[in-house]
Parts: sequence; C-alpha cells; structure tokens
Amino acid sequence: MLALLLEVLPRVLLATTGLILRRPVKEQILGDNDASWRLFWEALHKRHAEWTGQFAIYDAIRGWALKPNVRNLAPFQKDKVLNSNSKGIRGITEYDDVRPPGTHRILVLGDSFSFGTEVSDDETYSHYLETELMDTQVLNLGVQGYGHDQMLLYLEQAGLRYHPDIVLLGFVYPDIYRNLWTFFAFAKPKFTLIPNGLKLTNVPVPTPEEILAREPYHSKALDVATIVQDRFLWVAGVNERRAQVLSRAILDELIAKVRSIGAVPVFLYMPVYDEVQDSSTAMNAHEAFLQDYCQSRGIGCVFMRQHFRSAAAHGVKLEARFHWTPAMHRMAADDLANYLKQHGIVATAQAERLTASGGPATRH
Repeated sequence: MLALLLEVLPRVLLATTGLILRRPVKEQILGDNDASWRLFWEALHKRHAEWTGQFAIYDAIRGWALKPNVRNLAPFQKDKVLNSNSKGIRGITEYDDVRPPGTHRILVLGDSFSFGTEVSDDETYSHYLETELMDTQVLNLGVQGYGHDQMLLYLEQAGLRYHPDIVLLGFVYPDIYRNLWTFFAFAKPKFTLIPNGLKLTNVPVPTPEEILAREPYHSKALDVATIVQDRFLWVAGVNERRAQVLSRAILDELIAKVRSIGAVPVFLYMPVYDEVQDSSTAMNAHEAFLQDYCQSRGIGCVFMRQHFRSAAAHGVKLEARFHWTPAMHRMAADDLANYLKQHGIVATAQAERLTASGGPATRH
C-alpha cells in the first residue's frame, strides 16, 4: 500500500501539465535533468507537435534536425523568413560536396543562436560573414537546441563531406549542460566517458511515438527522486564539473575530426541572456573556461561580449532575454571576419587542407 501511495502521489503532482508548461515554474518545480526535460516535452507535445518547432524533423542519430526544403516559413514573427535547402541546411543555397574552384568554405556548427532563431536567413552571422569574405561560402549547420554532442555527430554525419577550410563553432556556455542529458528539446544521444575516450549511447534515439508509448510505464516516484537528487548535485557543483569534463572530451573529438581533413577549428564565444548585459571588463567564469580550453589546444577563439559592451555604451539596443538581434549577428560577423583576416586563417586553412589532401601547399 505504501509503495502504491509513493507512486500515485508523484503521478498526481507531475500530471499537472499547466505547471510544467510554464517555463519559470518548470525550472522551480522540476529542474535540469533527463526526467524534467522528458516531462516538459510530453506536456508540450499535447499542445503542439515538437518543442523544436514546426521546421524540425526526427533524426535517429541526433534526435532532431532542420527539416529539408522549408520555404518562406515565418515561425518567429511574420517578417522573419526561414528557408532550408534539400539537405536541411539553413537558406536556399545548395552545396555540392566538392567546393567550386577558387572558393573557400566555412562550416558553422552551433545551437539556436548560430542557427538564427528569431531572425531571417539573411540576418544570421553566417550570412553576414559570407558577405564580408571574398570567394567564401559559409554553410550554417546550426540547429536549435543542440548540445556539443549533437554538433559533433552532425559534423561526422554530414559536415565533413563538404570539405571545409574552416569549422567555426558557435559556443554558448549552457550547451555544456546539454551534453549531460539524453533529453532536452527532445530525446537525444549522449556520450559517456570511458578509459579509451567516448562511448555513444541512446542511439538510435527513440521516436516520439515510442517515448509517448513508454511514458505510462515510467515510475514517477523514480522521476521525483531523480529531480531531488539532481538539485543537490547542481548546488554542490558536481554537475558543473561533470559537464565541463565531458564537454572538453567532446570538443577534443570534434577538433580532431576537423584537423583530420586539414581544416582549421575556430570558436566564437556567444554571450547570451545575463551575459549580454555584463558590463565588466574582466572575463567571467564561463568565458575563462573557453579561453583556457582554447589556449591549451591551440584554438583560435573570438569573444563577443566586449563588442556588445561597447555597442551598448553607444546606444545600440541588445537583446538579453531571448535570441540575438540582426545587429548582434552583424557584430559577430564583423569580429569573425576581422579575426580571420588579421590572422590569415582563410589562406592558412586553404594551405593546410591542400597539404592534408596531398595537393600543393600554396596560399591564395
């Protein structure tokens, strides 16, 4: 009888979908863990198809992906247009595996901030960067909700076949937490650390139908226990340390893949939410994490917050609650273009790619 009661009470509590659907209440009542995000998705699924949006499709390896052949969709606001090509890359441009002669190619990986949630195709930093660099294609492989694990898998699945000179990763610090979970915007893959490196788990990712069919049989008492335990792990700093250790290993693998084809990895630190309004001149702890990582691995890294700080001082309106504005994307493109030009990375990337493929190591 006690066991039944212990299961019934959590079911009653967690069945209150009105609470779960409100994000601030979700964060207070639930938390950041697999159980909480699964319950959140289940509640949202009753209202609409996917939390990842009407432009997302199921993917057995990555969990979800941008739907191919989207045309003139306005999912954010009516004057913001979203398109995708036949391979599910943002925009209408089609890309052959082999680059056009004399053309550089930059591949962008990232989450919703790189994807360009809330802006049009021609307002992303990928688009602006392409307009600032001569003879350069910039492929935007950002997908909203992605962790670094999904970015690595996307690179392996599809990105490498485009033979980029540069792979640019839009780094949003909260993405390191997504690497800990098997559920976020939807069910997702997860890497675990093993003595020899990384082991991929939760693949193939279960379909929405499979998840919904299993849900009645999930122990809600176990869900509540997981949620409570996870709160202590966050407070104690255990999850923060776990996320950082796992993320370093995932990024190491991503960098190894990039360098294996002679491409150059570059990171863009993207300030989000409270960071956007941080007016301090010193690096914060999240920026320091990436700076230490990049310095130890010899990775070029561009940090945006000081540019935002300067722009705000001159009256530029910055978005701190949701996603970046077109002006913020343009600032990122300016900083990236300047960095690539000043460091000669476009020419260097081309030379390294040719050397790796056995071709002449000449600069263009």
